[in-house]
Amino acid sequence: MMVMPALASDWPALAVAARRILDQRRTLDPQQVEKGRLTEVEAATRLRVATALVAQWDSIVAGQPPYDAETAWIVSGGTEGTYPHELRTDLTAAAGRARALADRHGENAEAAHFAEAVAALAWHARPRDHISNILDVAHANAAHRLSKSSERAAA
Repeated sequence: MMVMPALASDWPALAVAARRILDQRRTLDPQQVEKGRLTEVEAATRLRVATALVAQWDSIVAGQPPYDAETAWIVSGGTEGTYPHELRTDLTAAAGRARALADRHGENAEAAHFAEAVAALAWHARPRDHISNILDVAHANAAHRLSKSSERAAA
């Protein structure tokens, strides 16, 4: 059983980490393609997954129904969104890279915080057979807020 990471409940921090992943990929992946470390297809896939991740966490932090990356992936034929297994695989690898970087720079608190946030993103992307699926929680929260606002409007 995977232990809940310390930042798992800090949704704004996770949205910031998701955006940082996207920004890094926009900036660094083209260089990796030029050096032959990534193919153009791999870089495009990483960018698509990170874009979906940002959309998902931005919607969660905004208290809106979460961006449905899987439906976007299906409807677009794989040009938008991401499939759950693809997201899990990507975030697991990203968490490992972030942790290795933080460990190499042990005095860098920002690197350690980012590594913890990416680990929490990966934790939230694990299979849905766990009790506290972030998308389910976010959907429930958004539905609750909507019902409360509807009650206030009717009063």
